[in-house]
Amino acid sequence: MKKLNGKIAATLVVVLAALFIAVNSCSIVNANERAVKVRLGQVVGDTLQPGVVIHMPFMTQVRIYSIVPKTYEVTFSCGGDGAITKDMQSVGSTVVVRYAYDEHRIVDIVKRYTDYQIQAAMKDNVKASLKETVGGYSIYDLVEKQNEVTNRVATAVLDRMSDYPVTISQTTITNWDWSEDFDRQIKETANRAQEVKKAEQDLKLAETNAQKQVKVAEANLQAEKLNAEAERVKADATAYANAKMAQNLNVELKLKELEIEKLRVEKWDGHYVPTNNYGPIPVQSGSIQGESKR
Repeated sequence: MKKLNGKIAATLVVVLAALFIAVNSCSIVNANERAVKVRLGQVVGDTLQPGVVIHMPFMTQVRIYSIVPKTYEVTFSCGGDGAITKDMQSVGSTVVVRYAYDEHRIVDIVKRYTDYQIQAAMKDNVKASLKETVGGYSIYDLVEKQNEVTNRVATAVLDRMSDYPVTISQTTITNWDWSEDFDRQIKETANRAQEVKKAEQDLKLAETNAQKQVKVAEANLQAEKLNAEAERVKADATAYANAKMAQNLNVELKLKELEIEKLRVEKWDGHYVPTNNYGPIPVQSGSIQGESKR
């Protein structure tokens, strides 16, 4: 019985040892991860893709790195840590960098860098990029050209971090910080600008109304001209119509005269008949007889 128990215990130990070795002989790399084998401090092979990785237990490690984008944020105060503008004003800011490990350079991360070193380099290069860019602007330019400054800082960060095994997808400046005195100046300037803008709008409105009145006057004048022209055309048309009517009347009268003349000609018996003949001239019979007696 004791021997049987001893065999069972030995078998159990062997099984547990085998399971322990098996567990330490494989690793799982997820879809958003990449890995590298390190054996006795030396990198073995290339970057490992997602899947199950078999390796020697205890002697070989599988270092897994996430390639999911990360957010790195660094804030610089307005004091001695801030950037200096070209008009010698100190400004602070908060810079946010969106980056991820370059999946094609995971081996470089293992060989040359650590997470701490990459983040330290990120901070130093972001600060250098910010100070270099801000130094080319006055503090007033920073207020008016924040998008331009942000784009130039992002480009500078990309250039400075190009040697590191990371890919930077976005760099933004989420906040600017300057002295309270300048903050008051900004507010006063904004108020004055608002007043100027309102005055300009009022002037444009007055100009628009004046132009509208001019247009109305021009339209009225044009309408009067058109009405006068219409009246003239109407008068000309009336005069033309009257002239035509007179001409037609004359034609009718002429036709009437011709018709009368035709009737007179048709009744002519060969003797001259004056046109003013109102009837036959009466003849006294006694006179005619007396003349006959003689």
